[in-house]
Amino acid sequence: MTETAETIETPPAIVAMLNQKGGVGKTTLTIHVAGALADRGLDVLVVDLAPEGALTSILGYDEAYSDLDQEVSLHELLLDPSRADGVDDIIITGEEFDLLPANERMVDRTGGELNGEPRARERLKMVLDELATGYDVVLVDNMPNINVLTDNALVASDGVLIPAYAEALSVQGLDRLQKQIDSVREYFGAVRILGIIANRVEHNKQADAMLEQLHSEFEDGLEIPVFDVYKRVDLQRAIAAQERSIFTADELDSDMAEVLADVAALIEAELVREANE
Repeated sequence: MTETAETIETPPAIVAMLNQKGGVGKTTLTIHVAGALADRGLDVLVVDLAPEGALTSILGYDEAYSDLDQEVSLHELLLDPSRADGVDDIIITGEEFDLLPANERMVDRTGGELNGEPRARERLKMVLDELATGYDVVLVDNMPNINVLTDNALVASDGVLIPAYAEALSVQGLDRLQKQIDSVREYFGAVRILGIIANRVEHNKQADAMLEQLHSEFEDGLEIPVFDVYKRVDLQRAIAAQERSIFTADELDSDMAEVLADVAALIEAELVREANE
C-alpha cells in the first residue's frame, strides 16, 4: 500500500550541544534547553553521549549509569545499532523530557572499540533512527573532546548549538571545533550551526569584550545568532535541588528563561517546522 502524508512519521530534529572545551556549562544548558522545548509542547529526548555520564547523574539516574548488569546500554547500541530494534526499556521517561542515558561501560571503551569499524561515525544516527520515533526533538549532550563520539553527534545532527564562555580561551576553542565540523562536512555533507550560546556571562569588561567579539564574528559576520545567558544562581539551583529545568522547577524563576525560550523557538522554527513542511 502506498504511504500517504498521514501515515509517514516525521523524523525528529536532532541537535548536538557541542564544544570541545570543557567547563562551559554545556550539560546544564542541555537540560534547560530541553525544558524550554518541552515548555513549548514538544516531545523531547535527551541523549547523554558523554562517557562520564554527567547529565545522567545530574538528572538523578546514577543507578542507570552504573548498572553493568543490563544486557543493552548505549554502549552496546553504538557498537551494534541493530540491537535497538525491540529495546523498550533503555529510554527513561521523565516529567519534562525523556533520557537515553550514558553507561559506565562507555568509559575508555566505546570510542576505542568504534575506531576503525565500518560506518563508525554513523552509529548514533542509526540508533536514533530506531529509538527516536515519536519525538519532535532530540538533544545530544557530548563530551568536551574531538573524537569518534563527537563525530557521531555531528553526523546525526540537523543542527549544532555551541555553548561558550565569554572569555578568550573559550572563544579560541571555537576554531578547533570548526576544524572538526569541516572534517565531517567533507565526507557527510553540511553541518548547520544554529547558534552560539554565551553561557554564565558575568558583568565585567573582559566578558563584555568577548561578547562583542562573538556577536561581531558570528551574528554580524556569519548571520549565526548569539544568545547571552548571564550567570544566575536559579539556573544551577533548579537542577541541583530538583533535577529539572528552570521551566518546571518549583518556586524558582530566572530572567534567563526568556533567553532559553528564544533558543527553543529557534530550534522549532528552523528544524521542527521545516521537517513538517
